[in-house]
Amino acid sequence: DELNALPEVDYERVNAAKRRLLREAYERRGAATVESPEYREFIAANRSWLFPYAAYCVLRDRYGTADFTLWGPWAHYDDAAIGAFCREHADEIEFPCFVQYHLHRQLSEASRYARALGVVLKGDLPIGVSRTSADAWQSPHLFHLDAQAGAPPDAFSAFGQNWGFPTYDWERMAQDDFAWWRARLERMAEYFDAYRIDHILGFFRIWEIPTHAV
Repeated sequence: DELNALPEVDYERVNAAKRRLLREAYERRGAATVESPEYREFIAANRSWLFPYAAYCVLRDRYGTADFTLWGPWAHYDDAAIGAFCREHADEIEFPCFVQYHLHRQLSEASRYARALGVVLKGDLPIGVSRTSADAWQSPHLFHLDAQAGAPPDAFSAFGQNWGFPTYDWERMAQDDFAWWRARLERMAEYFDAYRIDHILGFFRIWEIPTHAV
């Protein structure tokens, strides 16, 4: 009630409150959830991204930063090492998996309900990802991490724009038939009937700025 009464959203306090409530829910219902067939099916279907993401969450909280370059021995992702880490720290890894499972359940339920009423849901797919994201940590070879995307000076911005996220290495992505993009779009299609790609021009041209430049 206190947070809802604020004139503006206090994102840090809201996120902290949500994390606390999610932890309480996990403590009460986590054990039963992870034993359910539905949860195990979700884990099996999403293992390729879910466990690296869960490890990313655990390490981010341990080191107190999303900047994985500061994670010491974990700064560079290694599939075998992260697999071992997930097995050794299964209790910690389970929590972000639990959260993702319930997000999936809730969004799926909302999507089915909307479709049953003839309502079309349109999702939003940003062209860029954060340079400190789980994607950039797990697959740095797909990104130009020494560059950042933006827009040149124009009528809307006299000095141009710097969006900060890395640009894509399209040539490298083409080597596996754009598997990262196809997986991303297929995931969105589970919940949405259509999606807007923001900013779709980024597939054809992008303003690239070196990371040392403003």
